[in-house]
Order: sequence, then C-alpha cells, then structure tokens
Amino acid sequence: MARKVPPTLFPDAVAVSYYRNVKRLIDELGKVTLSMFDESIKPQIKEYRNRVDDESYRVDGPLDVIRQSIEVMKGLSLGIFTADNILNIASNFVNGVNNFNKKNMQDQGRVKGIDPTQFEPWLDEFMRTSIAENVSYISTIRDEYFPKIESIIYQGVKNGTSPKEIRDQLVQRTGMSEKRAKFIARDQTGSILGQMTAERHKAMGVKKFKWSTSNDEKVRDSHDKLEGQVFEYADPPAVGLPGTDYNCRCTAIPYFE
Repeated sequence: MARKVPPTLFPDAVAVSYYRNVKRLIDELGKVTLSMFDESIKPQIKEYRNRVDDESYRVDGPLDVIRQSIEVMKGLSLGIFTADNILNIASNFVNGVNNFNKKNMQDQGRVKGIDPTQFEPWLDEFMRTSIAENVSYISTIRDEYFPKIESIIYQGVKNGTSPKEIRDQLVQRTGMSEKRAKFIARDQTGSILGQMTAERHKAMGVKKFKWSTSNDEKVRDSHDKLEGQVFEYADPPAVGLPGTDYNCRCTAIPYFE
C-alpha cells in the first residue's frame, strides 16, 4: 500500500513570531512618540494657542521646540530600530521558515526515499536575498513612520486641532504601522515558503503540484477556485505559485506520477 504524502504546511507560528518581534519595536516607538508629545510638544501647542495673538510674542518659539522634539524622537528611534535588531529579526524569520519547510519537505520526500535538502546550491543566495529584503521591509516601517507623525503634528497645529485629537491620531498612526507589520509577516512567509517548496519539490523530481488553500473564510475567491487543481511547475496559474501572490497562505502539494 502506497504511503500517503504529508501535506505541505504553512508555518503560522513563524509568521506570528515575526509580526510580534516587529510589533515590539513599533510599540516602543509609539511609547517614545507619546512620551515626547505629552512632555514636550503638547505644552508648546497650548503655549502657541494662548499667545499667538500677542504681537510681542515670537510665535516661532514653540514651533522651534516642536521641531526639536520631533528630531529627538527620530534620534531615539534609531536606538529602537537598530541595524542589529532589524537584522536579527529578519534572519530569525527567514531561518525559521527554512527550518520548518526543510523538515516538511524531508517528510514528503521520505515517501519516495528522497531527501530533497541534501544538495541545495540555490539556498545560500536565496536566504541572503530574503533576509536583505525583509531588513528593507522592516526599515521602511520606521522610515515611513516619522513623515506621517510630523504631518499629524504640524497639520494639527495649523488647523487648530486639540492636543487630545492630535494624540489620538498619533496612536492611530502607530496602529497602522502594526497592521503593516502584520501584512509583511504573512506575505513574506507565504512568498518564501512557496519558493522554497517549489525548489525542493523539483529536487524530488516533482513536476506537478496540487493547489491547497488554508480552507477558511480569508481565502480569496480567485484562489478558492484553484483548490484541488493540479498544475505543472513549468506552467503555474496566472496568480503564480501557491504562497507567492500577495498575502497568500496557500501551499503546493506534490503530485507524484
């Protein structure tokens, strides 16, 4: 009796860990932002509002302090989103996906008496590239954060927005960065997994795969229609290989002929 091929699994725990590690940095950044706002920026906004009609009062004074406070925040962020922190998070993530997929593919190959991970000349460069890409994604979260923060504060001062409303917008902005981190974690997990799976299936001599969705309410219609269909690796569907479409959690099951 032929042994059943183990399914190709999606490393949800690795994706969650990646998200939580990036979220931890974002949370620290958010705390610094709110602390600087409460201690340095909010008093200057009130001072500006109270005395802006006084002709003897130099209105640039509080704006200068606000600008200086924002620059201090930027400096503090570099102590949170350090190069080492970012690299460690990206490296641990990519290695986590690789270790998870490696064992999964070894289990599948064992059915045919093959270890597809014994000789992988493509892997080192793929790992380096994937780590570098995720370093860039994490860094972009930080780099995109402060222009938004500056805009919220300066527009708030200009438009007469209350300090409470400005603070609420800053909190919301931090939440948006966290959502971005969650998207990156899931998207990159699927993309890296899909590419690794394809390479290791080919090493087993597998030329075809069966599309498998995560079978939940989050599966998009275009992918749900592919469930159970068999495709050639040389001729995948229009959406690409499982996992490589944006935010995709689908996987490729090897089709042994």
